[in-house]
Amino acid sequence: MWDSIIPTVVATAGFAVVHSAFASLKAKRTAARIFGERNRNGLYRVFFLTQSLVLFGFLAAYLFSLPVQELYRVESPFIWLLYAVQFGAVVYTTFAVRQVGFTRILGLESLGAWFGRGPVPPEPEAQGPALDSVGMMRRAGPFAWSRHPLNMAPLFILWLWPTMTTTLLAFNATATIYLIIGSFHEEARLRAAYGEAYSAYQRSGVPFYFPWPTRSASQSMRAISKSDEAGRE
Repeated sequence: MWDSIIPTVVATAGFAVVHSAFASLKAKRTAARIFGERNRNGLYRVFFLTQSLVLFGFLAAYLFSLPVQELYRVESPFIWLLYAVQFGAVVYTTFAVRQVGFTRILGLESLGAWFGRGPVPPEPEAQGPALDSVGMMRRAGPFAWSRHPLNMAPLFILWLWPTMTTTLLAFNATATIYLIIGSFHEEARLRAAYGEAYSAYQRSGVPFYFPWPTRSASQSMRAISKSDEAGRE
């Protein structure tokens, strides 16, 4: 069993270290210093996503090559409940990405501007909510229930596979730790990028990670709803 668990933890942790290094402000500032601010703004997000996909592909291929031991298997009809929750997590993630902006989070907006002659806007810092018309973070949709929905939703997909193996267990545990710790680092990058706008979002009552209902969050949601209704009027 340990022949698969230990290599899985080490390989996944290695991927996490590289992923975090390229996501850091230091790496982005270094890229801007070497290649210029315009090239950094236009190309870095595409580079970051590409190297992440390539490295994750190598990680997946390596993990699939390891010996595995089945720990448990969920049978029908309960398997459909697991699939339903996983599907809900995918939908939740899609709405969160949509709020940030598909073209922005993929770097396509900055890449398109880079091909032009005008200024190139930087990609969204980390995976925080978009700014509203007055420069504040939009507390709506998934970002009204968790400040890091794109780091939280994958946990439901990872842990609800109907068949759990030693390799999957080790990967899930390591990935969970990384996603939670990474969210703390993401908060620091978002505060550095958006200043008081993000600090106000932190104080608004939106939970840090899991969407536990709170009184302040409910009050925030009602206030947002009233503001939206007033705007439509």
